[in-house]
Amino acid sequence: MSASLRGAMVVQAVGIGVLALGLVSPAAAQQEQPACLDDEARILGVVVDAGTEMPLSDAHVSAEGSDWGSLTTDNGWFALCGIEAGTHLVTVERLGYATLESRVEAAAPWDRIALRMQPDPILLEGLEIVADRFERRRRGVDTAVRTFDREDLVRSGYWSAAEFVDLQAGVVTTPCAGTTCVYYRGKVYGAVEPVVYLDEILMPGGWFQLEDIPTNQLYMLEVFGGGTHIRAYTHHFMEYAASVRLEPTVIR
Repeated sequence: MSASLRGAMVVQAVGIGVLALGLVSPAAAQQEQPACLDDEARILGVVVDAGTEMPLSDAHVSAEGSDWGSLTTDNGWFALCGIEAGTHLVTVERLGYATLESRVEAAAPWDRIALRMQPDPILLEGLEIVADRFERRRRGVDTAVRTFDREDLVRSGYWSAAEFVDLQAGVVTTPCAGTTCVYYRGKVYGAVEPVVYLDEILMPGGWFQLEDIPTNQLYMLEVFGGGTHIRAYTHHFMEYAASVRLEPTVIR
């Protein structure tokens, strides 16, 4: 996505302050709210739809200068822990909503903020259409397919897509010819170098490409045939796909 297009999608947060929203019961909030260590600087809060005030799950919240972020819970709660005291540029991303950026002060231990995202109904509709098309493609291939969404990827704790595939996706890997291969359980059992696509583009280098893709930049990961064929999709690509009602490439 170009810098100008992304800039057009950035809106400033409104209504930032100590959280006083009657979205969930105190007991539910306590259960759903991520926790930080007592002595850590932190930013805690909830992400909601600006129109309905309903909490948004699986929104990615990050602070400038940090390699890690927080996915909101089912009740919209997030926690950015272990950050430096002071003001931070916080970014919130969720497909179907305009990216939100705001400068937020690392708060006292029990202060909460509300971050309100502006929905894009056209993108939300497009996302549903594209998700159905990807699912139809997966059903049309003659091999087993495992699909991992953004929540699976970000909450796994693995930095790269390669680590995730190796340790979380049920793929059996082995060193081979200076790279990493996976065991193929077809008519002939053996080790093969995986074919890797990023955003529907074939990536030369296979496994090495996965090592350079952070999990927090991915929206979805598809693992075909026990890892012999891997397709990774970034958040920005899926945003584009939703906007144009993309028809995924046929896999033969």
